[in-house]
Amino acid sequence: MYIKASLSAIILALPITSIAQTTPDKDQEEHIVVTGTRTAKLLSNSPVLVDVIDGETIAKISHGTLAQALNYIPGVVVKRSVKDGYNIQMQGFDGDHVLVLIDGQPIVSPTGSSADLDQVPASNIAQIEVIRGAASVMYGSSAMGGVINIITHKTDQPNLKFDYDISQYQGNTIDTGDLNHTLKAYAVDVFSGWRTQLNALIIDDQGYDYDSNTVSQDAASVEKKIVSLSMSKSHDDIATSVKYQWLDDKKLRDSFAIPGQSEVIYYQTDATEHQLDIGLKSIKNPKSPWQINARYIDHQETSGQSNGLRDTNIVLTEVNGQKIFQIDNIELVTGGVIHADKLNQDKPADGVIEIDDKSRESVEVFAQGNWVKKNHQVLAGMRSQYDSDFGWHNAVRLSAMKNFSLDSGKLQWRAGLGQSYRVPNLKERFYIFDHSALGYMVLGNKALEPETANSINSSLTFNTTLADNAAELRSDISIHYSKTDDLIDTVVDPEQSELTGLSIYQYQNISEAEIHGFDLSTEVKFNQWQMQLNYSYLTSEDEHNKRLLSRPRHQVKFNINYDIDAYDIELIAYAVYQAGEAVPDGYQGVENNEYSTFNAVLNQALTDKLSWRISVDNIFDQHKSSSANRQNLFDARPVSSRTISAGISYQF
Repeated sequence: MYIKASLSAIILALPITSIAQTTPDKDQEEHIVVTGTRTAKLLSNSPVLVDVIDGETIAKISHGTLAQALNYIPGVVVKRSVKDGYNIQMQGFDGDHVLVLIDGQPIVSPTGSSADLDQVPASNIAQIEVIRGAASVMYGSSAMGGVINIITHKTDQPNLKFDYDISQYQGNTIDTGDLNHTLKAYAVDVFSGWRTQLNALIIDDQGYDYDSNTVSQDAASVEKKIVSLSMSKSHDDIATSVKYQWLDDKKLRDSFAIPGQSEVIYYQTDATEHQLDIGLKSIKNPKSPWQINARYIDHQETSGQSNGLRDTNIVLTEVNGQKIFQIDNIELVTGGVIHADKLNQDKPADGVIEIDDKSRESVEVFAQGNWVKKNHQVLAGMRSQYDSDFGWHNAVRLSAMKNFSLDSGKLQWRAGLGQSYRVPNLKERFYIFDHSALGYMVLGNKALEPETANSINSSLTFNTTLADNAAELRSDISIHYSKTDDLIDTVVDPEQSELTGLSIYQYQNISEAEIHGFDLSTEVKFNQWQMQLNYSYLTSEDEHNKRLLSRPRHQVKFNINYDIDAYDIELIAYAVYQAGEAVPDGYQGVENNEYSTFNAVLNQALTDKLSWRISVDNIFDQHKSSSANRQNLFDARPVSSRTISAGISYQF
């Protein structure tokens, strides 16, 4: 394929061919990041490599949730699940190993598993910070593969903003004329000294279908509502915050018709979630602050085929806190987490209790010291966790950064070496995902053991200006290697699959696995232009040299932004290429194992308060073949559709 053949040429040519005659914005400030060390630092002064995407870009490329925005970020693999949600991979680790945060607080999925990115609203975001690679020492069990931290805007100024988008799937609509609607609202005001913020997201998505001659539907219709209300107030020495969030998520997809009857069996998900957060933090001494946060989640879900629904109830409570000390040129961060969750599952129509009051508790403590000098830093930390079912686990990590001054720019070397661990969550041990109508089942495994990993990573980052300061160039190369013991993954059970005619998966420990690869990234900025190209290579194998499933070997991401200042227009185009997944045993052949998706967005500010946009996602309509499963052929392409969207934003 042409893309494959020209990949190396593109990577080598970009820094040379991308130079324009315009001048970068001299007033542009460097990003301040907090994720690498849990303290605020300039991006160039972070001892851990952090990728940043600004909130303005996120707002323009996203139609409501975080899933679309992350497809723009280098090195992040975004996958649509069969259940019509989204999850991610980073450096060969799936979403169960990647921690998603909002303002440093985890988006805790109630079962301890990966957060569904389609349930994270992409509103009021100042920037997203991404750490690729092991971060268990600072962020715990869920961060073996990395961290994604969503930083929100914070202002006390009264603010009111509405966004509305309308879209349509091209050629794949279920009914002619079907339109999708997304409404976002954001409001801030101060009442009696309390900063009050309201965020609301409503999504009405009709779903789509590749083949109208079949009963089965490829993407579910979705009705999603997310409302969050937060209040905060500064007192003499401390600041108090309270946040309540309500989620209502309904999905419906026709599956099959019962022979000889008119009844259609459909798959549904009906989830309701209530979340309450309470926080305290010190404001008296900004050099040595502390903070405490408490969280309660109650998650109720009914899901499955319409002729065999399951009810699931999940309750989670968590308290976490941290304290920062400044000792000369050493910055010390200490903290801990107390966590408990409970899971029940039953089939009310059959009167069967499948999971009866299963629970787990854990206590964690961590400490990390950052020794800062002018041209180098050392970061060392450790974490200990006691789990009610698996006992003690510990991890240590050492990282370092060194700056080199060059005549033509600045070179930074970063490296890290250490351990990470992860305790099986309740979903992996007990949950039953019976999606027979969708052709598969996923079964928990009570015998799972905790997984551990030793990892090493290193990166070089080069920053300079080009053509008499006409452009800014940033290039980096990073390599990573992890050796895991008892890696938890879903494995096909061939005997049960053959017996049932379904794809039967079960969570199992892979006794040993090696995951390694590298990332190359180049970014060039001008006054009107901005371009970025990233290539990621990944190899992941078990102890028998058999490749791990669902992990693309090659990924290319390219994006370009262009501003037409005379008309206040911004054009954004971005593309994703992925290839080379391992083909599971049992397939008779390969339908497709590489694909490219191209997307384009146009935004225009009509006034200081009013703007509009139009976008086309998946321009060439690349998607999984509707006949691949029937022919038992492997198809790595996503379940997606070409989509045309138009939207308007008004800032009061």
